[in-house]
Amino acid sequence: MRLTAPRLVGYAPQWRDSTVSLWNRVFNNLPNFVPMSSSQWRRRIEDFSLAAGEGTLSGAGPTHFDPRHFRLAILDDEVIGFAHGGLWEDEFLARLLPDDEPARVGTLLIIAVDPAHRMRGLGSNLLRNLEETLEKTHQVRPPLRIDGRGYNPFYGNFVAPISPPWGTAEGIALLASDDDSRAFFRRRGFREEVEACRRIRDLRGADRFHGKIPEGVVIEEVENWQPILGSDDGTPFPLENESRTWILRSGDAQIGALVAFPMDFDRTHYAIYSFEIELFRRGEGLGRLLLEYTLAALAHRGAYEVEVLALPEESPEADHLYESCEFAAQDRWIVLA
Repeated sequence: MRLTAPRLVGYAPQWRDSTVSLWNRVFNNLPNFVPMSSSQWRRRIEDFSLAAGEGTLSGAGPTHFDPRHFRLAILDDEVIGFAHGGLWEDEFLARLLPDDEPARVGTLLIIAVDPAHRMRGLGSNLLRNLEETLEKTHQVRPPLRIDGRGYNPFYGNFVAPISPPWGTAEGIALLASDDDSRAFFRRRGFREEVEACRRIRDLRGADRFHGKIPEGVVIEEVENWQPILGSDDGTPFPLENESRTWILRSGDAQIGALVAFPMDFDRTHYAIYSFEIELFRRGEGLGRLLLEYTLAALAHRGAYEVEVLALPEESPEADHLYESCEFAAQDRWIVLA
C-alpha cells in the first residue's frame, strides 16, 4: 500500500480553522498557553500590518503577514504541520547579526508538527520548503536563522508589550526540558544562544509599599509609554496594548522605568516587559525601589502574580535582584539562534 505524502502549500484563509486546531493541540501544555480562536488568529496573524517606521529604530520598511511565508502541510484536508518565516532586513535587527551576515536574512518564526505525524521528516520538509519559498520570493539564501528573542511582531514581544500566544514575557522560546525539540534544532544546525529563567512573584498580600523614596525623586505611573532615559521624551508603543509604565524622575529627567503588562484576560497575571535604570544612577538602590513600588502597585490593581524572564548569564545583577525580591524560579527556557 502506498502512503500519501502531505502537500506543502502557502497559507490561505480556508485553512484557518484547521491551523488553529493544530495550534491548540500542539501548544496546550506549555506555560502561559491561552487557547487560540479563529477570530483571534485572523486579527493577530492574518490582519497584522506594521507601518514603516513604527516599532523599529530605523524605519526600514513595513512588516505584514505574507501568506507565502506561512507554509502548511496538508493531509486528507487537515493541517498537520506549519512553519512561519520572514525576513530580517531592518537596520536594528541587522546589528544583532555577525558582521559577515548579509543584510537580508531569512528567519524562522515558529514551527509545529502534529504529534501523530512526528519522526517522519515532516518538520525538516517544512523547513526546506520555507527556505525555498524565501529564496524564490526574496532571493534570501538558506540557511534560516531562528528569531528566538521575540523580535518578530506575530509571536514575539519586540514591538509592543503584548502577551505571547504561549511562552515567556519576552516571546516564544523553547523549554529546556523539551529534549526532542532541542535535538531537532541541533540536527539542523541551529545554535542554543542562551539559557533563560522564568521567575514568578506571588503578589497576594503585597499591596503596600514600605520603601522610602529619596528626596528629589518621584515615581509616576502612565499608560503605554516608552521613555527615553536621561530626557523627558519618549513614545507610545506602536501596537494596541494594556501596558503600564512606572517612571523614576529626577527633575525633568527620566532616570528609570519599568514596563509591565497583563498576560491573561482577567489581568491577574502580569509580566515585566522592560526594566532599566540610568547607568550613572545605578548602585543607589533605585532599581530595587522601583521594582518594589511596582509590585505593590500591581497587587493593589488586583494582580495575583508577576513574572519576568531573567538571563542569569547576561544580567546576573538583575537576576539576583529578582531572586532577592522573592521571584521564584519556575522553568528554564532556551533562546535559539
